Amino acid sequence: MMNHNYGALMKRVCETGFMLDDLILYLDTHPCDLSALECYKRAAQDYAGAVEAFESQCGPLTIDGARSDCYWTWVENPWPWEGGCE
Repeated sequence: MMNHNYGALMKRVCETGFMLDDLILYLDTHPCDLSALECYKRAAQDYAGAVEAFESQCGPLTIDGARSDCYWTWVENPWPWEGGCE
C-alpha cells in the first residue's frame, strides 16, 4: 500500500503516544488530579484517532489492528519499523 503521508501519520502516533505515556506516569503519582485525568482522557482519544488514521492509510500498526473476517491482514504491508509505504 503506497502512502506518502506515512511519516506524518507515524509522527502523530508517536507524539500522542508519548503524551499518553507521560500522563499515565504522572497519574500514577497524582491519582486525585482531576485536571490531569481530563487531559488523559483527551490524550487517549487523540492517540486512538492517530492510530486509526495510520492504520486506515498504511495498514496495521500493532497486531490488534490486523482485523479482517476474510483473511489475515498482518503481513500484507511493510512492518511499521521498515519506514512504511513511502
